[in-house]
Amino acid sequence: MTTPLFLLRCTEIGISISDLDLLTIGLVLDMWTEKGNDGATYQKVATQEDFDKF
Repeated sequence: MTTPLFLLRCTEIGISISDLDLLTIGLVLDMWTEKGNDGATYQKVATQEDFDKF
């Protein structure tokens, strides 16, 4: 990933240049990935009972 592409990803998720002092590259990439998953639909969503069984 190039620097311009990284900065583009930051602006896509609303991170300012000053915010980057507080974040790691990995955290920014994780946030961008999660943004892409926001519209995902799942056949089954886990319930509390499922977590208890786990």
